[in-house]
Amino acid sequence: MKRLVDLTAEDLASDPVWRYEGGAGPSAIVVPVAMRALSRSDDEVFLAATDFELFDGSRHAGFCFPADDSGIDYLQPAIIAPSGHVNFWTDGPTDPEELAARWRSLGKAPGDIFPVAFQCRIPVDGSFVSGWISGVESSRDLTLAIRELPAPADARPAVPLTEVERAPAARPAPARLREGATPDSRTARRRKAEMTVEFSQGDFHGTGVAENVSRRGMFVRTARTPGTGPPLRLTVNLPDGRQLVLTGRVVREAGDSPSGFGLRLAEDWPNYDTLFPGSRNRR
Repeated sequence: MKRLVDLTAEDLASDPVWRYEGGAGPSAIVVPVAMRALSRSDDEVFLAATDFELFDGSRHAGFCFPADDSGIDYLQPAIIAPSGHVNFWTDGPTDPEELAARWRSLGKAPGDIFPVAFQCRIPVDGSFVSGWISGVESSRDLTLAIRELPAPADARPAVPLTEVERAPAARPAPARLREGATPDSRTARRRKAEMTVEFSQGDFHGTGVAENVSRRGMFVRTARTPGTGPPLRLTVNLPDGRQLVLTGRVVREAGDSPSGFGLRLAEDWPNYDTLFPGSRNRR
C-alpha cells in the first residue's frame, strides 16, 4: 500500500495494476493487485501502467484509470517523471507557473510535448485504451466555455442545473466504496436509460436517444453525429413529461453500430440519483 503521489515507474513495472483504496489528492492510497486484465463492469477502481510518447518521440511510463475512457477527467492520465507526476487533468483553473513546473519536470517545452500519444498496457474487456492528449484540461475550463453559450430564443422551461461538488484531481470516482473510504458525490457508474433528446451545435440540429448515462456524461444514439470540440446543447425529454436542458462537449464519436456519440457534461446531472435510481447497473 502506498500513496498515489509516491507511485514510481518501477512500481508499475513490477505490478502494472493498482487498486484505488480511498483518499484524495496527496492522500489518495493505492495497493498493487495481481491482475492482468480489467473490465468496465469491475466494482472497484483500478489504475494501470500506461505508455506515453511525446511529440518529440521520447517515451515515458505512467498510468491512467482505463475502465472509463469517455473523458480525460475519468482517465486521469499521468506521466511519472523523476521529480514527480505530470498530470494532464486538473480540477481547478490551470495556473501558468504550475504548468511550467510540469514541463520542467519533463525537461521539455510544450511544443516538444503535445500532442501526447498514450496506450494502456492492460486490456479492458479485451481492448487496449489509447488516444491523444492535446493539452492539460480542467473542469473549470469546460464549465466556463459552456456557460458562454447564449440561450436559444425559443427555449422552453427546463429543470435548472444545480451547483455540484467537483471531484478532486487524482481521485477517481469509485464504483463501490471500500471500508473506510470517503463517500464521493460523483460516480463513474453508468446506468441504463432510454430518453429521446434534441441537440444543437451552432447551425447543426439533430435528435437521438440518450442511454448509458453517468453523472457527467452519456452515450447518445443517433444517425446524425455532431463534431467534437464546440459546445453542444441537449434537451432531454424526461419520462414524467418534463424537459431538461444540459450542455457539454462531444468527446467520442461512434461510426459503427450503434451510431452516436459520447457526451461529457459541463455539470453533473441535477437530481441524478432521483432520475436514475438503483446501483446494480453496469459501470
